[in-house]
Amino acid sequence: MAKENVVKEAGGGPVPGETEPPRNVPADGAQWEYDEAVFAVVAMIPSGKVLSYGDIAELLGAGGPRQVGKVMGRGGSEVTWWRVLRSNGTMPAALQPLAEPHWADEQTPHTDTRVQMKLARWIPTEADHACIDKVAAALPIPKRHPRMI
Repeated sequence: MAKENVVKEAGGGPVPGETEPPRNVPADGAQWEYDEAVFAVVAMIPSGKVLSYGDIAELLGAGGPRQVGKVMGRGGSEVTWWRVLRSNGTMPAALQPLAEPHWADEQTPHTDTRVQMKLARWIPTEADHACIDKVAAALPIPKRHPRMI
């Protein structure tokens, strides 16, 4: 992501009294690759909350769960990968033991086998949606899906 294509914006903090760091949003007229857009949304997910691969695709209005999964596989340890799961709250078996300490540290509601999606799913605020919409608008995809969540 080129530095001139990024603008820092403050986000609405998920925890009362806690200040959230500024988020990366594209500068006006900038175009982002799908990977950059996915990672920008993932960076917005608050501690203790999660989204499914499909949730991220819906928020961006582009791609699908498999595309988001492929992007996450390329993200490495620089992204908060443990906050992005299958829609049933599970992760690939090899990643589950690595994710559990993060879930415990962040107090993400989970059982021995999965995250409790009904309790842990992040519901973006209108301010969050405004940032996500800026990210999605920077994608070079001509027709985005309407926002579903």
